[in-house]
Amino acid sequence: MDLPKTIETKRLNLRPFFQEDFEFFMKIIKVDLIFENLKYIINKADLKSPEFLFQSILHPNKTSDPIIILIIIKKDTSDYIGSCGLTLLTDTNEAICFYSLLPIYRGFGFAIEAMKKLIAYAFLKLNLAKVSTYINPKSTGIWKVAERVGMKYLGQIQIPELQFKAMYFSIEKKEFDAQQII
Repeated sequence: MDLPKTIETKRLNLRPFFQEDFEFFMKIIKVDLIFENLKYIINKADLKSPEFLFQSILHPNKTSDPIIILIIIKKDTSDYIGSCGLTLLTDTNEAICFYSLLPIYRGFGFAIEAMKKLIAYAFLKLNLAKVSTYINPKSTGIWKVAERVGMKYLGQIQIPELQFKAMYFSIEKKEFDAQQII
């Protein structure tokens, strides 16, 4: 799997993490809501060892479940504002997507902008058939992003590690293609 060098939007650059980004990575996973959402997207064992998780992000081809995590950088200021990514499901042609933004950057459309490009990358470059996400029902802003990037709400799913049912959203390649025509 080849990681993109840079995915560019109007206001953002999305690029793979580098070794020198570890401090920012730690800042992201220390935000409570982000950590809560990551618990059911990324293997819990990986979250117990941030250093191990970070190394698996730097070298996704060396893990059994490849994960692509890109750092989100604001173009005009070069500020690191968050991350987004895909957990590739090895036994299917699908991925689970996720994003996180530092609290001061929420509400400005950055998540929608980044996720639209990430989903396009998943379908057009990785040739995936489906991209899904699981969201805590209390995270109103996060499920609104899922809707705004074209995902459909398909109900709630109980995930064993969680005390609540997660909202399940997805978009298939054919739905993505139809949205591009409009």
